[in-house]
Amino acid sequence: METALRILVVDDSLSMRIIATTLVTSLGHEVVGDAEDGKVALKKYRELSPDIVMLDLVMPRFEGKKTLKKIIEIDPHANIIICSSLGSMGDIEFCLREGAKFYLQKPYEIEGIRNALSSITSLSTFQK
Repeated sequence: METALRILVVDDSLSMRIIATTLVTSLGHEVVGDAEDGKVALKKYRELSPDIVMLDLVMPRFEGKKTLKKIIEIDPHANIIICSSLGSMGDIEFCLREGAKFYLQKPYEIEGIRNALSSITSLSTFQK
């Protein structure tokens, strides 16, 4: 198996954070932290330096697009997976243009997470 990745899970829904954590760890990776909004995510990104961020697009306080832009300002090589069930095609395209590496449709499924993580780690730009 490949090296375990260190992942930060960001979602305003506690149940979605729990589901994502359960699936990620079942794939042999480590969830180093979670956050309920973008402001907490930025603080934890700086503290934890995760390999990958699973970032919810639609959050009530500090939403995903704003969080994505701020993380990319901090680290232009950040590996961010945008996660959403409600995002419009325009939102998804915006996030990919702004630096997200992958879009993952909710509800979470193990194969979707496996594909997202594999896609990012196979990119030549992946930096741990």
